[in-house]
Amino acid sequence: RRVRKKFSKSKYKVTLGIFIQTTLKCSDNSGAKIISVIGVFKSGSRLNRIPGACPGSMIVGTVKKGKTKMRKTIVSAIIIRQRKAWRRADGTHICFEDNACVLVTLKGDLKGNSIVGPVAKESALVWPRISTAARGIF
Repeated sequence: RRVRKKFSKSKYKVTLGIFIQTTLKCSDNSGAKIISVIGVFKSGSRLNRIPGACPGSMIVGTVKKGKTKMRKTIVSAIIIRQRKAWRRADGTHICFEDNACVLVTLKGDLKGNSIVGPVAKESALVWPRISTAARGIF
């Protein structure tokens, strides 16, 4: 199932592994270290359903740890890794060691200039700026 929206989660269906109040590691050099999720772009709404996100999703979060200028600010980020395993179209299952994101502007430009660690293929397909900055895409 292909999805094409401005803040789309990913081109293909991925198991949701990150929800509201999840803490994420920030894997770039923007100054933030830990981010807490407070919202998910284009998640839709349903009574009592907690919005979820997956690699490639754009989220809204608050900076919990980091430089003093960054702390307690609301930022937008894109998820690049998740712990929860998901199945790809070729039948393989994949998961990462941690939940991680990178800070971006609303247009998708990176606030930092390098990404530390691997990046999920699903997020690199949706966001070309991430794929150029990433060292390893898995």
